Amino acid sequence: MTRTHSIKKIANPQMNAHLLSEFTVEKISQALNQMQPLKAPRPDGFTMVHDGFLRFVKLRYQYLSNAVLQAKNASNSNGLVGSAQGAFDSGLLDLLEGKLAVLRFQIKIKEELEALASRLEASPGMPESVQNELPENSLTADASIANAAREKAAELSLGLKSITQLYNEYAVPFELWEVCLEMLYFANYSGDSDSSIVRETWARLIDQALSRGGIAEACSVLKSVGSHIYPGDGAVLPFDTLCLHLEKAALERLESGVESVGDEDVARALLAACKGATEPVLNTYDQLLSNGAILPSPKFRLRLLRSVLVVLREWAMSVFAQRIGTSAAGASLILGGTFSLEQTAVINQGVRDKITSAANRYMTEVRRLSLPQNQTEAVYRGFRELEESLISPFSFDRF
Repeated sequence: MTRTHSIKKIANPQMNAHLLSEFTVEKISQALNQMQPLKAPRPDGFTMVHDGFLRFVKLRYQYLSNAVLQAKNASNSNGLVGSAQGAFDSGLLDLLEGKLAVLRFQIKIKEELEALASRLEASPGMPESVQNELPENSLTADASIANAAREKAAELSLGLKSITQLYNEYAVPFELWEVCLEMLYFANYSGDSDSSIVRETWARLIDQALSRGGIAEACSVLKSVGSHIYPGDGAVLPFDTLCLHLEKAALERLESGVESVGDEDVARALLAACKGATEPVLNTYDQLLSNGAILPSPKFRLRLLRSVLVVLREWAMSVFAQRIGTSAAGASLILGGTFSLEQTAVINQGVRDKITSAANRYMTEVRRLSLPQNQTEAVYRGFRELEESLISPFSFDRF
């Protein structure tokens, strides 16, 4: 008889077998998700929040990624289109991809909050002469925002958040407008019939970029964010808002001497944002130019007409490039030479007529501007040469 014979046994054989079973990924994941990150410090005295993003969140991301891949593979291998099993697989895949997207947003917001805090905390390290020129309340405000950003980033390490929480409690308060836009498009936001929230967010993102790096930075942001979203499951970019906002800022900065802005910068950014689709951009400029109340300034109208010339040229280049199996850049090199009748006919006659008609119409628009001829001549000549190049079967060298 042992000394422990009087102790009542609690674990039955089934429980014992469970306790002695091998570890699995699912069990580890469950255990990690149940841990309180701010409790039970490690031997070095730090909690799980230390050393950046929580391990369990990274594991969750990996598990979801693997689950999405497995669901896709299962759906493809079963081949049960239209069946109950196929519908189940599709629903499961949508659910997993949705959770994975929200987790990506959380990771991105956390990283951006930490980067924001680091930038603001680096301000005191600037030369003393520069610090002396800054208002004391400005430095205090930066320190306060940095602390708040650190705290919010730490909160995102404690567990998963919903997309509504991420948007309202983390992205908007710290003006992370790019992430806000991505979440709005991801959620197919339709809370307002005229898309005013989306338009306002785009305007704030562009203003933020302008304050950081001028037109060059704003155009770069438009290219990267726009091309990432467009067409985005039917989502349409608010081209009129973006075009008007950027073109006005470009003219103001150019006239004030703040920044040297090229005639093609905004137009090419809009084209890049919609992945080279010229007609949506041209339609936007056309609508703005037809509204005299929005564009009363002759100088501003002239700037938009310069951009229209860029879009029309790009349209002709892209159409020609598609027909001969090259890029727009390749077509541009080819068009530097002399054309035969057969080569000229490659451009679809219907499209050529559209571009020719538009060039003629805008050429007339340039002549109507109440500006000195020396300011409008280059744009007028550009439209005229484009029109002549498309009409003539023999020469594209001026085009």
